[in-house]
Amino acid sequence: MSAPVSTPVSTPVSARYPDLALKKRLLRTHSALLRHQLSADWQQTVAPVQRVADRARQGAHWLRGHPALVAGVGAALLVWRPSAMWSLARRGVWLWQAWQRVQPVLVRLGLHEPRQEPRQELRHGHQPEPPSHP
Repeated sequence: MSAPVSTPVSTPVSARYPDLALKKRLLRTHSALLRHQLSADWQQTVAPVQRVADRARQGAHWLRGHPALVAGVGAALLVWRPSAMWSLARRGVWLWQAWQRVQPVLVRLGLHEPRQEPRQELRHGHQPEPPSHP
C-alpha cells in the first residue's frame, strides 16, 4: 500500500503573510488620508477663483436684467467721451473673443457647463406648428 498523499490546504494570502495584510491596510488608510487632504487643499485653492466667477456671473445676470440702463450709460459715454467708448468697445471685443477660446477648455475640464441653444419656439417668440400628415 502506498502512503496517502496530502494535498496542501490553500490558505488566504493574508493569513500566510499577516505583516503584508497589515501593510496593505495601512497603505489604504494613508492613501485615503492623502486624497482627503488633496481635496481640502484643492477646495481652498479654488474657492477664491470660484467666488470671483460667481460675482462676475451675478453681475452679468444683473446687466442682462437691466438692458435700458446699460444702453443709457453706453449712449452717455458715447456722447461724453467717444474715444473712451471706442477703447471700451475694443476691450469688450477682445474679452469676448478670449472667452470664446477659453470656454471650450473650461467645459472639457468640467469647470463650466456648455451653453444650451435656445429652443426654436423661444427664439422666434411663437410655438412651432406641428407637422401636417397627409
